[in-house]
Amino acid sequence: MLQTFLQQFIPAMEQGVTLAVPLGILLAILVNMDTKEYKKTFFRALAWGFWGSIFIVVVKVGTRNAVSREVFESLAIVVAVCAEIAILLFFFRKDMRKRKIKDKKVSGAVAAMVVALCLYHGMEIWLIPVTTLVTAAGNYFTVMVLIRLLGFAFGFGFSVLGGYLVHKAAAALYYGRLLFVFTVQLAAIFLQQIIFLIQIMMARQFLPGGPLMKVMAPLIDHQSWFIFIVFFITVLVPVTLFLQKKPQRPQGTNPAQYRKILMYAKHKLRWGTAVIISLCIMVAISSYGSVYANKKEILVPAVPVNAVDGNVSVSLDKVNDGHLHRFVYKASGGEMVRFIVIQKGGSSYGVGLDACEICGATGYYEKDGQVICRLCDVRMNKATIGMKGGCNPIPVEYKVANGSINVTQASLEKDRDKFK
Repeated sequence: MLQTFLQQFIPAMEQGVTLAVPLGILLAILVNMDTKEYKKTFFRALAWGFWGSIFIVVVKVGTRNAVSREVFESLAIVVAVCAEIAILLFFFRKDMRKRKIKDKKVSGAVAAMVVALCLYHGMEIWLIPVTTLVTAAGNYFTVMVLIRLLGFAFGFGFSVLGGYLVHKAAAALYYGRLLFVFTVQLAAIFLQQIIFLIQIMMARQFLPGGPLMKVMAPLIDHQSWFIFIVFFITVLVPVTLFLQKKPQRPQGTNPAQYRKILMYAKHKLRWGTAVIISLCIMVAISSYGSVYANKKEILVPAVPVNAVDGNVSVSLDKVNDGHLHRFVYKASGGEMVRFIVIQKGGSSYGVGLDACEICGATGYYEKDGQVICRLCDVRMNKATIGMKGGCNPIPVEYKVANGSINVTQASLEKDRDKFK
């Protein structure tokens, strides 16, 4: 049960933190400005992003095909990247903080960034409980469903608390230090967003593989490490706060008034301490908790198959039980090309490589009647096996004849490079 709880808690917490921390720091900058209208813009955009993400998820789940997750998230990231660059350019203007009149361009960039990040991370966040309810298939009142939903609620709630603490600590920083922390935070987010866009364009074949794949493969395989980059950069907020010089005594203040100012500054340091404590908890959960929660399933050994007269044949008697079956063909270059076969229903079969365009040849396993990517834990409906897109196995053409599934030797040779 703890494993199930953590499987929902950790992704909800990590997605929530990735959203809440930069927004918390951005809000601290806006609060520091003389123009208070930017703060109102922020909260209006936050509301639009919140409800917009819920609406998109409802439409996606309700219609299945009306919203493409890849396309939607890609568009949201493109808008976010443009807005982030614009915001940094605006904030580094020397007169930006002291302006008394709201700049519509700045306001628009703030709104675009907040809405875009909320839509992107919001879809990832809300799909966690929605997937739990969808897979429950009407049997909602079970202990397992309750544990999953509680895991999501506590994980998301903890991320919101973390974002609030970061905001309070950041708000205590001087403007120059605050802008530095925000810039480093955006740089890390910007890097993740660019990797995501390149990954999608490679999957959609807008960008060639080959040499680019050699560069991207390590980054894609270790995307889970990005959350620790976020944690590390977030540490800059309390560290910068602790290193901040104590406030000077304003002219005209008596000793008692100055002591009150120093006491108030010391009180602000408590927010930094709270951030450190919360980050330590998050790091522990994301590292040690993830090891426990995400014990990888051992792949079922692949059954060796050979080509005869240009075809690799698999008897239907071996795969007509509705479960995932793995086979391996030794290509001409020595590559062990794995492919999976699963009966989707009746005479319909899903046949694909034991690899996808996004995660590579990490493999799939079956659990609770669903096919799951071993790297990113994405669950796929059996009905979609054999179709292109997302984390689905790369389709392999086949024909059913003489009681066997026949895959051409040429099609497996064509994709042998994916298993080097």
